[in-house]
Amino acid sequence: MNQRIVYSLLYDQPICESSFFMVFFKEYPGTHISEAVKSHTNLLNLLGPLITSKTRLKLLSRFFLNQKLSGYLQGLSKELEENTNSIRVELNRLEEAGMLSSTLEGRRKLYRVNALHPLASDITSIVRKVAGIDTVIDRVVENLPGLKQVWICGGLARGVPSGSIDCILIGEELDAAYIAGLSGKVYKLLGKKVNTQVMTEIKGEMVSDSLLVWEMNEEELFPN
Repeated sequence: MNQRIVYSLLYDQPICESSFFMVFFKEYPGTHISEAVKSHTNLLNLLGPLITSKTRLKLLSRFFLNQKLSGYLQGLSKELEENTNSIRVELNRLEEAGMLSSTLEGRRKLYRVNALHPLASDITSIVRKVAGIDTVIDRVVENLPGLKQVWICGGLARGVPSGSIDCILIGEELDAAYIAGLSGKVYKLLGKKVNTQVMTEIKGEMVSDSLLVWEMNEEELFPN
């Protein structure tokens, strides 16, 4: 896959390799992307100067916030409130760039993220940072020692940008006072409310509608 296709797709013009992140941080200077997110809480506002097609931005968010998701043309058109032709054009561009792959199911194409694309994890990282997911993870992991997992649910788990972050914290003896004040801390940074549920383990029926974004590894569970 020619990487120039990908950068041209993202920027609507030819651009050299490695420029994606250089331009991103030049546009929003700071040592960490969360500093830029403070004043740009909306995905379209933050990435708009880099990717001028709002339809493309919506599709990148829809597929890369949660790479498990797939979608058909008509369903995506309704879900993202964009006309079918605009969605079709951008799906074709993303597939041509290798970011999405498709399979035929009857007469319809089912689209999903091409996880083998070299930029797949980078794009997911960017859209999750912009959505505020990484900010929540940073805060809870540092301050809740009994935490085992963090799940995102609601709109973000469906790949839809949201004004709030709905999360499920899995663990034992978690600091209730800190969790109660978490929403206020994140709101000051991102302008987004955080809605939390606390459980000792996630219920089976909730897994399909949720996205696991952080999990304690074995070394942390069983330190030497």
